[in-house]
Amino acid sequence: MKDFPKKFMVSNLLHYNLSCCAFVLSIKKIMSRIFEFIVIFRIRIWRVMMLKRLRCLAIVSGLAFSVMGSGVWINNFAMAQEKGAAYKEIDVKDGGTIAGTVKFDGDAPAAKILKVDKDEQTCGHENKVSEELVVNGESKGVKNVVVSLVDIAAGKKIEAITTALDQKECLFSPHVIAIPVGSSVDLLNSDNVMHNLHSWSIKNAAFNEGVSGGGKMTKKFDLAEIVKITCDVHKWMSSFVVVKANPYFAVTNETGQFKIENVPAGTYKIEAWQEKLGKKTGDVTVKSKEEAVADFVLTKK
Repeated sequence: MKDFPKKFMVSNLLHYNLSCCAFVLSIKKIMSRIFEFIVIFRIRIWRVMMLKRLRCLAIVSGLAFSVMGSGVWINNFAMAQEKGAAYKEIDVKDGGTIAGTVKFDGDAPAAKILKVDKDEQTCGHENKVSEELVVNGESKGVKNVVVSLVDIAAGKKIEAITTALDQKECLFSPHVIAIPVGSSVDLLNSDNVMHNLHSWSIKNAAFNEGVSGGGKMTKKFDLAEIVKITCDVHKWMSSFVVVKANPYFAVTNETGQFKIENVPAGTYKIEAWQEKLGKKTGDVTVKSKEEAVADFVLTKK
């Protein structure tokens, strides 16, 4: 150390200290930038995630709105699901009958018009008339109402059936089908264009399949619920398959009339369900070999 001048040593030491300070400051600056980058990156990630969540929520909300149509059906759908009470099959002797009429309260509403905007050569060049609410102008009877006994404990045997739901001129026919659990539906396409059958169900397996012109597919419904069926190709098309847990049900005709036969004597809860007007319940007492009357009056919501 004696060989080095003191000034040289002091200068080098000072330079060394300054270099160290500069290095430390540079490190701090770099770390600060890294920290800022991490914070900004995390904020951007959070924004992206929130945006995705909002988009998903919007999609789900839109889907729910699409399913429920006017907003009434989904509520009625949830309210009208079967409770799944156990049903015992017995030999019904001297059973009675329940008959009645479902009427609309007030003036018959104007029919909803469905805009035809695709495949006019097959579907027609004129708009369609919706069957979501069909009221007889004279009798005020409501068509396509499903009337059924609720939670009946025992009765006649449940006989599974196979029925048909056709697509003609880009409309479902019939508009409403009621079947007992375990039944099958032949989904037909009598048109010469492709239809896409899309079921909206909770309990039964959902399907979303195309059926070419003249084609058919068969679906089985094992669980009681109300299943809406639409066509994704022709957005105005819709129908309902109402699956019941017992065999005591009927669908009203053009004048709103129905009949349920071979009912064991007793007092039961009876309900009427209509896709736009919702559900209404009442009580009915059935006597052996007699006809009980159960009328309903439905009000527009």
